[in-house]
Amino acid sequence: MAHLWVHGEVGWNAAKLDSPLFDLGPLRALESTEESGEIGYGGLARAACAGFARLVRVDAGGVGTWALIASPAFAVRLNGRAPAAGLCVLADRDEIRVGGSAQYFFSTESLAVVEPFPGAERAVFCGRCRQRIEKGAPSVHCPSCGVWYDQTPDLPCWTYAQKCVFCDAPTALDAGFMWTPEE
Repeated sequence: MAHLWVHGEVGWNAAKLDSPLFDLGPLRALESTEESGEIGYGGLARAACAGFARLVRVDAGGVGTWALIASPAFAVRLNGRAPAAGLCVLADRDEIRVGGSAQYFFSTESLAVVEPFPGAERAVFCGRCRQRIEKGAPSVHCPSCGVWYDQTPDLPCWTYAQKCVFCDAPTALDAGFMWTPEE
């Protein structure tokens, strides 16, 4: 799941982007229509004058892609440059500056979690023990390389060693993120 690194009193904190919209700047001028909940024309016109910045998730082909939409009046910079036409697709570790002071980093990195294996069209085999992983079995999807591992009391394949067999991802379930913005 994508997240946004936000600088707080005790350093950088990861805010989950668990809804399709995330506001970075004042959107108080935006209004939604009561029937549909969508932004009305009048609200957009006032927001453009007031300035706004918003992250929007677009699901294309089952893959969530995030875009930054910003009004020109709001002084938004993506990796030091103004977004062309106020719109750009975000990539991992993009720096977003809003209004010259607020700084954020967008990240697509996810944490390793034990979850039921969702199944696949073809058989999937554990990256360590090489046994077939059955649909619904407790497993871990490596957040860096995407290899699936068994993670049951009898087969703790993900946590068996300190790193993923195929990449340098740490296998401790409480390892945290591999990348954080520098202070």
